[in-house]
Amino acid sequence: MNPPRPGAAVPPGRLSRWKASRGFRYNHNFVRATGFCLFLLVFAAGCGTAPESYPPPAQRETPPAQSATIRHFVAMNDPNAASYILRDVSEGLEANSWRWAFRRPELRFFLHSSQHLKFVMDFAIPEHTFKETGPVTLSVFINGQLLDRFRCAKPGRRQLEKEVPPELLKAGALNLVAIEPDKVWVSKEDGATLGFILASAGFQE
Repeated sequence: MNPPRPGAAVPPGRLSRWKASRGFRYNHNFVRATGFCLFLLVFAAGCGTAPESYPPPAQRETPPAQSATIRHFVAMNDPNAASYILRDVSEGLEANSWRWAFRRPELRFFLHSSQHLKFVMDFAIPEHTFKETGPVTLSVFINGQLLDRFRCAKPGRRQLEKEVPPELLKAGALNLVAIEPDKVWVSKEDGATLGFILASAGFQE
C-alpha cells in the first residue's frame, strides 16, 4: 500500500492499514496528525499513543534571570515558559498545553521565600513509551540535591506533590529543578529519546 501524501487528509481506516503494512514508524508527519488525540488520551482518559519525533534537544541560550518574568510556578503553555526551561524540554507546544521532557529536563524558578513550600508537577507517562520502558522512576533534584524519587507503575496522568525542606531552597534567588527518569523511550530509527509529558511544574504553599 502506498504511503499517504504529506499534508493529505487520510481516512482512519486507510491510515491503520498503512501502519500495519509498514510497522510503527517514528515520524513527524504521523504524530502531528494525531498529536491532539494523544493529548486527549493522556490527560482525559489517562493513557497515550505514539510518541512525537524530535531531534536530540539543542541546548538553549539561557535568557537573563529576572524575578519579574521568572516566578515560582509555570504551565507549559505560558507565553513566558521558555524563560523557565534550561534544557531537555521540547521547544514546541503540543495541543496548546504540554511539552515533551527528554532525558533530564531542568527548569528554574524564582522564590521570595524558602519556607512552607512544596514542589508540584502535572505530568504523564504515555502508554506507547511505557510499553517499552515499563515502570518509570522519576528522581527530582532541587539545586543539585535529591528531593525524592517517584515511581510510576503504570501509564497515565500523574500529579506529583512533595514538601520541600527549606534548606534545599534559596530565598530571593533562582532555584534549579531537574527531573531524571531512570528509563527513557529510545527511537530505533534515530536514537532520539522521550521521557515523559510535562504540563506544569513549580512551587506552591
